[in-house]
Amino acid sequence: MRSLLVFLLFVLVSHGLYAQKVILKGKITDPKGLPVPFASVYELNTTTGTSANSEGEYQLKLSPGKHTIIFKAIGFSQELRELDLQSDQFISVILTGAIYELKDVIVRAFSDDPAYEVIRNAIRERNYYLNETDEYTADVYIKGMQKLLGAPKKFLGRNIDDLGNQIGLDSNRKGILYLSESESKLSYMQPGKYREVMISSKVSGSNRAFSFNRASDMGINFYQNLLEMEGLSARPFVSPIADNALFYYRYRLLGTSIENGQMINKIELIPKRSADPVFRGVIYILEDSWRIHSADLYLTKESNIQFVDTLNIRQEFIPVNAKSWMPSSVRFDFSGGFLGFKFGGYYIALYNNYDLNPGLNPKDFREVLNISREVNKKDTAYWKQARPIPLTAEEQIDYVKKEALATRRESKVYLDSLDKANNKLKPLNFLIGTGYNPRNRFKKEYYQFGSMINSLFYNTVEGFGINYRASYSKQIDSLTNKFLRYTGKVRYGLSSEKFYASFSASIPLESSRFV
Repeated sequence: MRSLLVFLLFVLVSHGLYAQKVILKGKITDPKGLPVPFASVYELNTTTGTSANSEGEYQLKLSPGKHTIIFKAIGFSQELRELDLQSDQFISVILTGAIYELKDVIVRAFSDDPAYEVIRNAIRERNYYLNETDEYTADVYIKGMQKLLGAPKKFLGRNIDDLGNQIGLDSNRKGILYLSESESKLSYMQPGKYREVMISSKVSGSNRAFSFNRASDMGINFYQNLLEMEGLSARPFVSPIADNALFYYRYRLLGTSIENGQMINKIELIPKRSADPVFRGVIYILEDSWRIHSADLYLTKESNIQFVDTLNIRQEFIPVNAKSWMPSSVRFDFSGGFLGFKFGGYYIALYNNYDLNPGLNPKDFREVLNISREVNKKDTAYWKQARPIPLTAEEQIDYVKKEALATRRESKVYLDSLDKANNKLKPLNFLIGTGYNPRNRFKKEYYQFGSMINSLFYNTVEGFGINYRASYSKQIDSLTNKFLRYTGKVRYGLSSEKFYASFSASIPLESSRFV
């Protein structure tokens, strides 16, 4: 008995030590002390990592013990730190600009640039790397933020300052419009099949909404010949290493650098024609293997993109095993303007815990997205522990401010005050306008009574008559926006002297899943 107790005690203590985590955090800057936004922080030879926030602040949870941590960012030399972590530590890191050298290269004409040999090799290997991984799973964290950077004082006769007070803008009509975070389990199977299970979701200023951040939407793949960006352009964009890329791009080798014993080629992309659907920027390709190491590309209005003026795409890869590399992060930064409004923002996805042999079932991919009812129920304590990217001071304030605004907007007193003005019967509107549509937003109940003039009709069989419609709706699931609806109709013709009545109901029965 004593031996059994000792064994159980050993198991419990061992489990406690195993479950214990220490937090490595700090700030990443350049030699001038300026933050390096969204720098990557990873443990060597693993897919465990994180990203700094826009202020260069990072945090990474690790098991106690010895770790080799890599700090890196596109355009900077990586920094390795050997650490023995037994408790929480604060470590600041300075990243210096990467030095890319051009040695013994004589360029006599544009077509002779050594970048072309690298690109041709990458094009030859493109299809292999596109299909290298048959299936995988990964944990994905996505954070999105949209900001209003400037606005006129009035728009269409409405005071923007008044609107700004309602949505949390400052006195200069600037501030965060949208801030969200989500965690998902992403599964992928060739050819191009995705399944996503959303684990948690948080949207600043809404206690009921869930984030529309989808991991599959962040999965840009430059190994594809053409990259579709729905909503951004009707035309697909040509990859820098597409089979026909040489028809669209010129290339220039900016230099080479050594990282972890591997040579990296830094190559500038130059469009041959400004209006073509192509990328600009820099792509980094590994020597010998000819795979993509990272990319820092952008699209502009010259490529006929819509809604934004500039879209910057940054993607980094890490080795998952001896032969396979997978994306560790992808970030979209955007900016634009419209009618005096200026906006900008970003979306970033972090990939962790890759499994390249998960043994997936093809039948599971009949369901594309699974969102449980508990997805948006996680509290502040959960997110403080779970989020890999620290919130900036501005983002922390936004969550607090928007939560207070949301509590007020969702209160019965506030909603009843709005409904009181809306629910007042206006006879003229009921007779010849849009009808009468009272509602109780706190109870999520909505009534619709059609206008009288729209209910009148004439035909040769029934003569003049009335076909009147009324309905009642109640939202029963805010997560999937499901409504219970009842509709009644009455019809009477003066000539036929016949009366008709009908009733219908719409009752959603499906579970909270998207397919």
